[in-house]
Amino acid sequence: MPFFVYRAQDITGHIHKGIIEAASLDEAVKKLKDKRLYPVQVKATRKRRFRRVPEEAVIGFCGDLADLLRSGLPMDRSLALLAKQETHSLFRQVLNEIFREVQQGANLSDALQKHEDIFGPLIHHMVRAGEASGALDSILKQLNLYLERKRQFKQSLLSASIYPVLLLVMSLFSVIVLLTYVIPRFAQIFQDLHQELPTVTQLLLHLGAALDRYGWIIPIMLGVIFFGGRALYRSGKLKDRVDRILLTVPIISKLTMSTDLSRFFLAMGTMVNAGVPLLKAISLGFQVLTNWELKKHVQPLQGEVKAGRPLSGFFASDPLFPPRVGTMLKLAEEKGELGKTLIELGAYFESETEKILKRVITFLEPTIIIGTGLIIGSMVLSMFSAILGISDIKF
Repeated sequence: MPFFVYRAQDITGHIHKGIIEAASLDEAVKKLKDKRLYPVQVKATRKRRFRRVPEEAVIGFCGDLADLLRSGLPMDRSLALLAKQETHSLFRQVLNEIFREVQQGANLSDALQKHEDIFGPLIHHMVRAGEASGALDSILKQLNLYLERKRQFKQSLLSASIYPVLLLVMSLFSVIVLLTYVIPRFAQIFQDLHQELPTVTQLLLHLGAALDRYGWIIPIMLGVIFFGGRALYRSGKLKDRVDRILLTVPIISKLTMSTDLSRFFLAMGTMVNAGVPLLKAISLGFQVLTNWELKKHVQPLQGEVKAGRPLSGFFASDPLFPPRVGTMLKLAEEKGELGKTLIELGAYFESETEKILKRVITFLEPTIIIGTGLIIGSMVLSMFSAILGISDIKF
């Protein structure tokens, strides 16, 4: 989707500048007007404004603002205090802008919506629901818990992958050292003794020489493959096909499904509990899905619910989704506990993701160790066979 750079004016005459994502120029103008901004200039751009704020800062903002409001401090004073104590310069600037807008009479949700690239689409919708219900402090606390849980989940996935990756890197490093340093010096001894090297050792020697001479090409090729493949994947040319394949590979399909469904149900459940309308919760939950093939299966959900059909029937009728989803949602609809059950489903798929990762890592660790051991062992054996094959030393 293209981006548009804009200059717009609010009702107080203050000028706002930024970049907005939209399908067309007309849609970009409409989005600005929805934010109560009146465009002065809007034009297409190839680049998107890149503003990065640590996730912990946004999580802390939601929790701290909830605590300050719960203690009875007015909204403007709470925002001023949070902006003053913020250490991240960009986020402090954003909080100061939000404070000024709220002080001028804007709702917090509207002020947050103008900084959607920092806070994401979910936060301002939940805040708007909290403002309407009069329970903004509890909604912010729910947001804080949801975002913290999401962050911990990402960290657990990252932590789980560190050890096997480190093990693989060290194994490759050991093999490269043997090929480029140890075996060539070992071969030099045989040349000095005028001894012929065994065939396997000669092959390893040629491989090490090629790696020593042309090894610099490998990281360049890997970089081109990685960045080129990522660009193609993000452009959509490969993403649709790759995502479809991911849902057919046995272990990867379960991991992909569990990861995406955990995000989807946790986001939806948190919003429904906060009082966000179900159709809006489905629309925003849809945005957290990363697999396009899964998105195609979920896309009709909003239309089904709009037509008056239950969530449980939709998920039960699609064989892609585990039967557990339809069953739990049916019970939730009967009891009137949809938000709670959606969060429970998200937690279930979160735990399933962690279990699958643990099984994969449990399998990968010995596989890498055994594979590396066999490769290094074969190299060492080839050197020993050469030593044992010495029959006559020529002087």
